[in-house]
Amino acid sequence: MKTTAHTKQLGIIGDPVDHSFSPVMHNFISEITGNDYIYSAWRVTDVEHAVKGIRALGIRGVNVTAPHKKAVIPYLDEVDERAKLLGSVNTIVNTDGHLKGYNTDADGFYTSLEKSNIEIAGKHILIIGAGGVTEPVLIRFSYEKPASVTVINRTRQKAEALGERVFEKTGMKINTKLCREAFDVIINTTSAGMEPQLDALPTDAIDGVDVRDFLNERTAAADVIYNPDETLFLKEAKKRGAKTLNGLGMLIYQGIIAYELFTGAKLDDGIYGRIKSEVFMR
Repeated sequence: MKTTAHTKQLGIIGDPVDHSFSPVMHNFISEITGNDYIYSAWRVTDVEHAVKGIRALGIRGVNVTAPHKKAVIPYLDEVDERAKLLGSVNTIVNTDGHLKGYNTDADGFYTSLEKSNIEIAGKHILIIGAGGVTEPVLIRFSYEKPASVTVINRTRQKAEALGERVFEKTGMKINTKLCREAFDVIINTTSAGMEPQLDALPTDAIDGVDVRDFLNERTAAADVIYNPDETLFLKEAKKRGAKTLNGLGMLIYQGIIAYELFTGAKLDDGIYGRIKSEVFMR
């Protein structure tokens, strides 16, 4: 891709970011659409000055990854109402120095489930982890009226606080105790399974709980991790006959939504398939 003085800058901030495939994906989209943008990755530890830098350097748009999705919010000029409700920003758009935050994670993840025929409506859901991605996912799921939602976490108080916030925002009750022996959908939102925890299961840090006890041929297992392609959690799920889904679909769909926000361009419906096959070789 040829860059000039007219090329607009996009990027991703987080710590770490060296595992991110977002630069490859976004630069591929710009190349095949002919849009004059280039996308980079920046490791950021000082969130306040990084956000000021977006404005000062005229960077058109930035994706935000862990652990900064909540931390960026106080430094933005405006936050989209949906992102406010979700309590997390993963996309910042710079319009003439005005920084507005959005969240494309939740819709990206739900769309990936939907396209894989993993239903949420009327189902019993178990989510492992109470980190930054979990609240947006729970709020998005509340629109679909699941039969029950259980969240377990290494620190139970964190899961309880998350459950209280989600209930206040949506009226959906979140269980933080394992009150069921079976679930329809099990979702890992922790970092267990990615570097440097390749040999970890998401329940390893939770006393008395082994996620393998809930995995069987009637279960769908989804992971927000996309690198590696198959975490230990998904390998164990596949062994037990469960349907599996990694985080690649979430990455692609949230990226498509973010790219449209950055550029104002409406992408063709076939772009997902091209990204998956030509960028990720899947």
